[in-house]
Amino acid sequence: MATDLKSHAQGVSLTRFAGGERGSCVQVTMHKADYSSDPDRFFDSLQLTRAQAAALAADLQDFAQGREVEDIG
Repeated sequence: MATDLKSHAQGVSLTRFAGGERGSCVQVTMHKADYSSDPDRFFDSLQLTRAQAAALAADLQDFAQGREVEDIG
């Protein structure tokens, strides 16, 4: 069973779903900015476990606060 979650980001929807052995997961969905390369795909989405979501949230907080670190290598 999937549950829509509240998002603070405009144009972004969040859906929690059962990820089987991975546990609860979240799907982040956005309208594609340009779907001319694949007209059958109107959305982009990303599915994350709770641990992946936490790690990504930390990375995004670093970026939002100007503390991002470039990955050179």
